[in-house]
Amino acid sequence: MKKILITLMAITSTFMSAGQIWTQYDFKVNDSESAAKIVAASDELMASEFTKNNFKGSSHLDLYLANGSNTATHSFALLQPSMAAHQEWMTALRNSPEGTKFYSTMNDNSTGITERINSFVQSYGTASNEDVVWLIHQFNAKPSKVAAVVKAFEKLDKGTQGDFPGQFGLSAVAFGQEDVTHLLTVGYSSVEEMESWEDQLGSNKSINDFQKTMDKLVEWKGNDLLINARVYDSALTIQEFLTN
Repeated sequence: MKKILITLMAITSTFMSAGQIWTQYDFKVNDSESAAKIVAASDELMASEFTKNNFKGSSHLDLYLANGSNTATHSFALLQPSMAAHQEWMTALRNSPEGTKFYSTMNDNSTGITERINSFVQSYGTASNEDVVWLIHQFNAKPSKVAAVVKAFEKLDKGTQGDFPGQFGLSAVAFGQEDVTHLLTVGYSSVEEMESWEDQLGSNKSINDFQKTMDKLVEWKGNDLLINARVYDSALTIQEFLTN
């Protein structure tokens, strides 16, 4: 598990101009037939010559297992090497026959819910596409507290090295969600691995210390649980994305 993110919100402008970003598009489908059509359209788009020639990132089609008051059932997460690369991809997609066909399927079979652009601050552990189950903990941190939050993450990493089976990281929310400034993302290879780790959280000193510190620094806003239904990473694997 290596790095989901890169270093401080105090330099968010640097991330947005040159650093890796990941964009989340939440949407809702009403039935399994509509979901199947979107999966098929995604497979077709990501296998096309257009995508091979234009897409520089990694795309994940996720299924929500739990997301509180959020009505979304699915989400696309686009991992891009820069904001410029993301803008170039979205522009090319909207102006292409392949994009027109894909968006037509999306519009006919789903309802858009929210969009959020996140910049990477730092991640920990070994980046791996074997991790397909994701917890996203949302929180709000004042700018003056961000340095302390980063230190808390670093301390947690040191305290759980060799024991923690997944990967976790810190993201800054750049655009799209007014009441949330950061995300704690945690990846596991399976729901069973997640449950096994969380069964011992009450007795884990490093985790308990982290939670007590964070409760003093941030305001927690909500939790999401997702699983990768599809991972399209022929242009950029998650290992490459998180370690470059």
